[in-house]
This record gives sequence, C-alpha cells and structure tokens, in this order.
Amino acid sequence: MGVMESAVALRSTDADEVADVFQSFMRSLGHPVEVHYEFDPSTSQPGSDDVLVAPSRGGWVYLRPHYVVPPDALAVEMTQRLGTLASAIMIYEDVLWTHHLVDRGTELDRHVNLPGYFGPGEYDDSWIGDPDVVARSVGVNRAEIAPYFQQVSVRRARSRLLPPPKAHQDDTHALVDGWVVTELWRRMGIHWPGATDTLVRVPLGSEGTEVLSAWARS
Repeated sequence: MGVMESAVALRSTDADEVADVFQSFMRSLGHPVEVHYEFDPSTSQPGSDDVLVAPSRGGWVYLRPHYVVPPDALAVEMTQRLGTLASAIMIYEDVLWTHHLVDRGTELDRHVNLPGYFGPGEYDDSWIGDPDVVARSVGVNRAEIAPYFQQVSVRRARSRLLPPPKAHQDDTHALVDGWVVTELWRRMGIHWPGATDTLVRVPLGSEGTEVLSAWARS
C-alpha cells in the first residue's frame, strides 16, 4: 500500500451520475476532463492521477481521488451537488486514519484514531468522533461501528507488550492499522473495490490533480 490513500463513499445508486457531477465540477474549476466509462483495472493500469469511481454497491458509490486531495473537502462539494451523504476517509503511513461524515455539504462528524501522531495540538476534541451520529445517519447498528471510534495514544500504539487493540476480534486490521477503515466501511455497508470491479475512470493528469488539490486546500 502507498504512504497515503484517500477515498469518498457517496450514498448513490448511480456511479455514472457521480462521475458526471465530478466532471462538471472539474469544468467549473477550469479543467475539463473526459470520463472513461467501463474501465477494467484487470486489463488496464490506471494512472496515479486518475480519479476512479466504482459501481454502486449497497447504495454507495466509491470515488478515489489522488491522495494529495483532501477527501473531506471533496465530500463537501460532491454531497452539495448531489444532495446526498458521504463517508470520507484518509489513511497516512498505513497507521493514522481519519473519517469524516458529510451530509449535503455539511460536516456532521469527524474522527482520528491517533490524535497525538503529529504531536500535541494537531487534533483537538472535535476529532473524537460520535458513533451515534454516524450510525443514525447511515442507518446501521451502533454496536457494529462504535468500537472503531476509539482514540489510541501513540504510546499504546507502539507497545510491544500488549497486542494492538481491535474493534472486533474477527477484524483483520487493528485500530492502529490505517486499513481498519475498510472494516468500518464494511460494517457501514460500503464496499471497498477489488480487482474484479469494473470502474469509471476520470483521467485528470498531474495538472488536474494540482488544480483539484489547490482548490481543496484553499
């Protein structure tokens, strides 16, 4: 896995609509792009700057931009345009992970697993996360997702005497493994695409990625 990964899951039943809305958004930024439908990653290798959109599974459409694009900002824009709900995640160095819940352009909740990862003051109490809000908004059992909304100290994460904490014992990933967000998504009913998924591809190129990243960070 790479150093960073970003992804947004949008509550929608139409991946083509999501791709079209993203295309319209990029046009509004002055960087028009052409959507490539029915892109098969098993036969074609996507570029690092490609935005990938996976077909709807369980009422969620997966959208993956380049990792330099903050997924929460993209979720705000896309949910505003689509009038829907989104779960946005970021994984850093396979250890730190964040989750944002966004509804029609408004952030409802945010969580980080290791608030002390970059030192004191980087993440304040607003990053604790509220599983009640997430469960109620998404429509899932609170007991399924609440164990993921635990914050772990850096000292506990680095402990060699204690096993790494897990949300559920049958999870593959521990809470201090950034890829545990795929377990959280699974329990939220969100599919993480695999090699057999046929995707929609939006080739931004490096210039488009820079435009999108600059917009998201402005």
